[in-house]
Amino acid sequence: MTGDKTATSRVSFHQERDQQSKPTPEQRSWLSRARKNQPQWNALGAGSLIFVSGGMSTAWGAGFAAHSMYTELLKRTFHMQICWYGAALLGAVISAILTHRTPQRPVYVLSSCLVLICGMLYLTLPEQPNAIIAARYLDGFANGLVFVPTLTTVGELSVCEMRGVFSAALEQMSYNFGIFILLIYTAIWESGWNVTVVADQAHGLLSIIFGVVALALALTCCVESPVYLLLRRSEQAAVDALRHLQRPFVVTCETFLLLDEHKRYVVANRGLSWSQSIQQGLVPLLKIVAHRSLCALSLTPIVWRALYETAVGLTPHFHTWPYAVFGTLRWSGSICVVFLMDSGGRKKPSLFGTFAGGVFAIAFASLLDRVPRLISALIILFFFQFFAGVAHAASAVYLTEAFPLTFKPYFVALVYIIELMIKMVFCICTPTHTDIALYFYILGGLSFSFFLLGIFCLPETKLTTLSQAQPKIRKWFNEDF
Repeated sequence: MTGDKTATSRVSFHQERDQQSKPTPEQRSWLSRARKNQPQWNALGAGSLIFVSGGMSTAWGAGFAAHSMYTELLKRTFHMQICWYGAALLGAVISAILTHRTPQRPVYVLSSCLVLICGMLYLTLPEQPNAIIAARYLDGFANGLVFVPTLTTVGELSVCEMRGVFSAALEQMSYNFGIFILLIYTAIWESGWNVTVVADQAHGLLSIIFGVVALALALTCCVESPVYLLLRRSEQAAVDALRHLQRPFVVTCETFLLLDEHKRYVVANRGLSWSQSIQQGLVPLLKIVAHRSLCALSLTPIVWRALYETAVGLTPHFHTWPYAVFGTLRWSGSICVVFLMDSGGRKKPSLFGTFAGGVFAIAFASLLDRVPRLISALIILFFFQFFAGVAHAASAVYLTEAFPLTFKPYFVALVYIIELMIKMVFCICTPTHTDIALYFYILGGLSFSFFLLGIFCLPETKLTTLSQAQPKIRKWFNEDF
């Protein structure tokens, strides 16, 4: 009798596991999957809001701070521009050392508080240059501090069928939303509306809101990565973390299936020596650095100068609508493809956006070289920004999938540091009309080169586990679409 009961319980367990592993019509619905896995987004929501604040600061440093009382100071000195990038670089170095060694919650809490203090400085001391510089240092350090753990663990916290959406929305869409916000209120302050609040105070108020909400999410919704807990040999804690990452918050057969997958991922990476881990990370590093470098080049002070030079003669209210359209289209490009990352894939949007961006970059350069201040050149520049948003949304997904576990935080930090250094270099440039045209010719050429190489070298990793995605990314040639 006892044996029959045991056999019956085993059969029922396997039947339950098979039933839960089969995709039901409800599970196949994107909205139902999103609701089920929403706790995974909530766990990293603090990082998303900090990135929104970082997007505002990035656009501010790229030259779009025409609303600010420090416009002239920005033209005379580049300290106020580059301080954010330098602080973010330092934060990335520190967080690379801490990731997978310490819990995430204290990092998110500290970074949220730094963003909150940054906003208070903008709000209370808008006329003090040193206060604005200090605020930019704090915001940059907060962004660098959360970038590495967030992009390292988003792939570990999310299920494979939602990893693309969460990664791209968390980083690229958040940064572009921050850029959009800054350009929109830039348009408001420069349109001649009767606004009594100083524009930098609006920046501070928004940063305070993002900081407060990020702090609340960090304190209430942050869940440690199951991979981090398994590395500390805390299997029960990993099960509890997985339980909190999906609705309903109960342990099911799917919980143990996910735990087994994380175990295999940890065991496979633990078996690699340091030299093997570095060797396996070099090819993905080259691919992702190329991708992220194009992303960095799509929004620099030269791009802002191109917008200004093209549109300044078209309307007396230049600072109103071109800035708003510019920011709206960049953010819209991200939105158009972010929610297709796990159905349409990562490779196709990246290649299509890069090719189209290259076409518009060269078209803009040729028009600017012949006939400055042409309305068609301005429209082409708008489309270039739209396809920049399309092209680089998947770069965040590849970043969280690419590298071996042992050195993953260091590789993620290295990619981010290279991206920051590219942006810093262009902060010290004062481009002429010819320099702007040359910049877009080169950018178009680099985009076409990435497109051609990406056809053969860029992998498609949709609906794969991290263990399956890594070998695909480290191959030199991938023919899959």
